[in-house]
Amino acid sequence: MPASGATPPGAPPSPRDFEYLDTLAGRLLILSGALMLVLLVLRAFVTLPEILEIFRKVVTLAFIVAVIWLGALVFKYNRRLLLWRVRRKLILSYLLLGFVPVVLVAIFALTSGFVLYTNVAAYVFREGFKDFEDDVQQIAETSAIEIGRSPQTTQAAIDRKVINLTQQYPALSLAVLPVTASVQPSEKNGAARQTRTLEKGIQLQAAYAGAWRHVPVPTELPQWVAVGRGFQGVLAYATNGQPDDEHLLVRAVVPTPDGTRMVLADLPIDTEMVAKLDDQTGARMGEMTVDKVCGGTAGQGPGPAPRGQVFSLFRKSVFFMDCTDWEFGQKGRVSIALDAPLSRLYGRLASAQRARADLPWDYFLAVLGILAVLFLIIQGSALFFGAALARSITSAVHELFVGTARVQQGDFGHRIQIESRDQLGDLADSFNRMSASIEHLLHVQREKQRLDDELRIARDIQKSLLPVEPPRMSGIAIADLCEPAREVGGDYYDFFEIGPRQLGVLVADVSGKGTSAALYMAELKGLMLALSHEQRSPRQLLIDVNRRLAEHLDNRSFITMTYAIIDLEAATLTLARAGHTPTIVVSAGASHLITPEGMVLGLRLPGAGERFEQMLREHSQPIAAGDVIVLYTDGITEAMDADGELFGDTALAHVLASQQHLDAAGIRERVLREVKAFVGDAEPHDDMTMVVIKITATGEAA
Repeated sequence: MPASGATPPGAPPSPRDFEYLDTLAGRLLILSGALMLVLLVLRAFVTLPEILEIFRKVVTLAFIVAVIWLGALVFKYNRRLLLWRVRRKLILSYLLLGFVPVVLVAIFALTSGFVLYTNVAAYVFREGFKDFEDDVQQIAETSAIEIGRSPQTTQAAIDRKVINLTQQYPALSLAVLPVTASVQPSEKNGAARQTRTLEKGIQLQAAYAGAWRHVPVPTELPQWVAVGRGFQGVLAYATNGQPDDEHLLVRAVVPTPDGTRMVLADLPIDTEMVAKLDDQTGARMGEMTVDKVCGGTAGQGPGPAPRGQVFSLFRKSVFFMDCTDWEFGQKGRVSIALDAPLSRLYGRLASAQRARADLPWDYFLAVLGILAVLFLIIQGSALFFGAALARSITSAVHELFVGTARVQQGDFGHRIQIESRDQLGDLADSFNRMSASIEHLLHVQREKQRLDDELRIARDIQKSLLPVEPPRMSGIAIADLCEPAREVGGDYYDFFEIGPRQLGVLVADVSGKGTSAALYMAELKGLMLALSHEQRSPRQLLIDVNRRLAEHLDNRSFITMTYAIIDLEAATLTLARAGHTPTIVVSAGASHLITPEGMVLGLRLPGAGERFEQMLREHSQPIAAGDVIVLYTDGITEAMDADGELFGDTALAHVLASQQHLDAAGIRERVLREVKAFVGDAEPHDDMTMVVIKITATGEAA
């Protein structure tokens, strides 16, 4: 079970608990939002003073900053939750790598197209407006030339000019103003003509033609115009004395050839002229803003876009042009809102190039629409297949995650369904093989644990069968040794007091390992306890034991054993050996290997019982004080060094002969030290069991 508060397997990590409104950003959001709401309510009922309008803008800015700040905090503390799934990361990476660049390219294309559109719209409008300026300039120039040829017909000339242009320019106004002496040019020829004119008695008077409804009739020219020898440009004027009702007019001032007069031509840009500009350029004039220098209400400089102007994509634009202060000649700026739909603008350009019939606007829009639909289809398909690919990848990853969670819970039988033959499929297959291997290893581990438990039980049984300590008997000193190897073997030794001065000693080795060997050892102990007091002959005892054991041992098991009876009163050693290691007797500094014939016990073969009885021999010899009798198992003599060499019976006999002067415990320790020195770092492969008996007295002395 997972600990309390831990994230369960297969679930995304929990986001960190965080009080967002207690942060500085949250408090700023609450405060600015409340203030903005109050100001919006007040603004709906009353007009806010300028200072409160400024405060409202500051509060709005603070609210925007708080929203962005709080959003950044939310993303910061929930980033792991939002991006925990690999699928979201892949889709987000696809959007960043595939969709976002397309959006940026589209924005760049739209921005570039809009900049190009605004410049083209302004250029087309400027060219149309310049046609008006050129026409007014041409009217003033032709009128000045005609007046110069016949000064006496000045009024008739300008009246005729206005009448001839009434259809084209109904609001055209003309004026002929004399150049006063105070502003006469300083050239000698000009001064002479002025003087001659005055001498002939010709009186220079102003002449006017046209409606002159836009501005009052001019009576004199500003000094900067006379000195500049003419003018062509745009002026601004207000009708009905309203400063915010501003209009434009095109004015041209051209001197007559004799320099005594100036012809002034005005063309107001009224409704009819606006309609002509719209028809000619495809751009209709909207609201405009005029600098104060030219008599408007805006500040000096290029000025903002006209009031109410909203840049609509490929429909609305703005045009800037120069204007002039008529009184002082200062330059200003006029900004004009243009309503120039792209379709009309394109139609005017196509008409100018005589290409309308070849590529109409509807056809152009149809092509653009088809391209847009194709782009959306391609982008949508890419997004769909990208999401599907991300799903296929993340599904495999999710299956792996679920598999690891199941393995973590101990379900090693879970297998991942392999649906693809790519690298992820190979990874899933590797995971399945790994799970199977882990399951097999766990099975092996459980089996090993079972065997270890069995060996532990067998070791406990073996320890319970061995004597706690050697018997204490006058005339005999006994030292025993039983060192098990890593596994439980079948070594067994025991002592049986069969009389006041008779001691039976048994050393046996049960074949096999584990519990079965321990159970056979227990059965052998029971038989020995029962038969040792009935049979005083080692040979007959082994025959009886073999007869009983052969009925219970399986075909693969047998027992080797040496049973000896030490009779201190008779000072004799009698023993029988059933396929066991020799018995070593050390007497007077010499060691003797006693190996009477005999085969192993418990063989379940036809005729094995009779053969056992025929082969078994009994050995008897006298003993004296100081003699050493050693019974052991093959774990002593078959101890192996790193090179595979065996310690051997001869080496053991030599060690015993050299250490006969020691007591039984000393001899045991010296033998054990010699064996371990011989083995070195090699691991023991069998139990080492040994019984050392030293005769201290015999007969009456015992």
